[in-house]
Order: sequence, then C-alpha cells, then structure tokens
Amino acid sequence: MNIFYDGNAKSWHSNQPGLTLGSNQQQLLPLFPFLKDFQTFHMTYEASNAGPIVGIMTSYNSKNKLIGNRPLFEKLQRELDSFGGIIIVFPPERLTHTKVDGFTYISSENKWLPITTPLPHVIYNRIPFRKTEEEDHFAAAINILKSFNIPFFNPHFLHKFELYQTLKQHNILTNFLPETAQLTSEHVLADFLSRHGSIYVKPASGFKGKDIYRLLRRIDNSFLLENVKGIQNYHSFQEITKNFLPKWTSKEYIVQEEIDVDVFNGQRYDFRILATYLNGKYCLTGVGIRQSSLQDVTTHVPAGGKIIPYADVQTKEHDHFIQLVIEHCGALLSDEFGFFGEFSIDACMDKQGNYYIFEVNSKPMLFDEPEIETNRTRQLAKLFYELAGFKQQ
Repeated sequence: MNIFYDGNAKSWHSNQPGLTLGSNQQQLLPLFPFLKDFQTFHMTYEASNAGPIVGIMTSYNSKNKLIGNRPLFEKLQRELDSFGGIIIVFPPERLTHTKVDGFTYISSENKWLPITTPLPHVIYNRIPFRKTEEEDHFAAAINILKSFNIPFFNPHFLHKFELYQTLKQHNILTNFLPETAQLTSEHVLADFLSRHGSIYVKPASGFKGKDIYRLLRRIDNSFLLENVKGIQNYHSFQEITKNFLPKWTSKEYIVQEEIDVDVFNGQRYDFRILATYLNGKYCLTGVGIRQSSLQDVTTHVPAGGKIIPYADVQTKEHDHFIQLVIEHCGALLSDEFGFFGEFSIDACMDKQGNYYIFEVNSKPMLFDEPEIETNRTRQLAKLFYELAGFKQQ
C-alpha cells in the first residue's frame, strides 16, 4: 500500500482509514483532495500499523552536515523499496519521544529528502565517530529507545583491548588470540619485544588500519620500525622510546605479537569475514581476502592491499573456522555489549595452520566485492523486518 507525506506540514496521510505509522503508532490523517504537494511511500503493514520505519543513526561532521556510509544507506533503501518501508538517516539529537527528523533516500529520483517521521520500528547504529557515542545526545537517544522498547543494533564501537579481554574469557575463542597487552609503559614494550622479537603497535580505538606500526628487534639489537608510509631504522631501544613512546602511551595503544601469516603466491593474506544475525542465529554474509602488496604492515586496501577471491584460498578448514568464530563471536558480543545485528572479523591462518582473530568490528565498512555487498543489503533488510515485526510481502 501507499502512504503520503506532506513536507510542508510534516504530516502523514493515507486513503485507508484507521492506519497508524511508526512504533509509537501515530494516526495517519485522511488524504485530503486538495493535498497536491506530497511524496508517496510504498509500505507494508502489520495490525493496521504501516511500516517499517528503519532508523539509521549517524552524526554531524564539523560543518554540521549529516555524514555516513551513503552508498550503503542508498542500497538498503532500494532493497526496502521491493517490499515496502522507509529508511530515515538521522543524528541522535534529532530523536524525541514522539518523532525523528532526518533524511530519506528517494531511489526513483536519486535524491535525498528531508523528512520527519514518527518513531522508527528499529534502529541501526552507524555513527562514524567514537566521540559521538560518548556525548549526552547519544545517551538521551538510547534512553528514549529503551522507554519505547525499540530494537537497536549495534550498540557502540569496540575498544581493542576490552574486546581482547572479553574474547580471552571464552573457552573456544581464547585459542585464536595473539598475545595482546595495553601499552602503558616502557617495560611493557621491552617485555613484548624480548619475548616475541616482532610486534605490532596499534591504536586501541583505531580503524581502517590507520596508525599501525610493526616493530622488529634484530639480532644485533637494532630495530626496524615500519608503517604504511615506509621503514625506519633505529640503533637502540632508547631511540624508539624517545621518539614514539610518549605518543603511544598518551593515546591508548596496544601491543600485539606478530603472527607469521600464511602466504598465497608469495604474499601474506588474511580474511575479512562479514556476518549478520537472521532467524535466531549468526550467518555468514561473505568472506573477502586481503593480500599485502606495497607493504607488509597491513592488508587494508587503502594502504595498498590487494583483493583476491576467497575461492583462491578456500579450504574445508577455513570454512569450519569461519563458521565457528561467527557463531561464538556473535553470541559473546551480544551477551557482553548489547545486541549485534552485524559485525566483521579480521582473521588469518599462520604458516603452521593455526588460526587467529585480529579484530572484531562493530561498524563494518563497505566491502569491495559487489556480491558481498548485495548479500549484505539483502540480509540487513531481512533483519530490519524481523526486528520490526513486519513480514516481507
């Protein structure tokens, strides 16, 4: 069925009496004959309630513009167009106890429209900044969602060391963890180098492989420090601590043992695993393989990493590991931090056949593989309907 939005009056209308809209069930007004300047939306309904309204929570940038993963949002709206439903993208401060102000994508016209809707039936957290999740606006929005029992996922960004401690307590996942510690002092750095010889230094709240260092102690006790920008050589440990330790200890970094990662055609590779919750369990959405190219610090594509098909390296052992960690990571994350509807895992196998989990990401970025993104939007749309209590007609 269709419902109609009057952008001037910010009112919602229907030519069917008795229908409501949104999780707070706002009564739809009659479609007045004189109403001409309106936008039509294709919807489904459950128990006379039109929907679903899917809220995607994001944030403003420094120029007071809404930002976020626009290609993903547009693909999700196109997916909902097939069955009925509206996506509204909004910042937490624009959510009240009765309505939300934001933007929706009109796929037939390839444009974004400012819009006001009743409260969404489900909300997907795509806030791109950790600082936004620490603000009062975010806490207030979460309280509103709780008061109306509106399903909300994913709850927040993950802190790398907090995640490590959580996974470490799990009787299965603990077997897949490289040794990791908070970099709080010179002693911690020296101890890791002494025991492992080669380590990674990473920001505990980092993303996209940014600001990661690989530190190697040579036999003569000189050091090699590598990041995506290049390699530097240092004669002593004191040079390293003088030049880098103040930054690393003041901004929450972790140290992690380097894994001797397996290679394909002579270059290391790792797994990017995307998972979605559907029908009571966590399911594989897709696996991307990233291979080092210009440097060995990270396989992230923006840093020069290459994309190869999973089929090139696929084995039964890989499949088993991937399914195992999806099921256990999904359940553990939701138990410890709040419901996760999707997440991604960065993982690898070493040259001895042992598997490792490097990171779990609560805000997966776009995958470069079109087939993974297509599957992702379909599974997320199904999850929206499932959580909102609507059926795909």
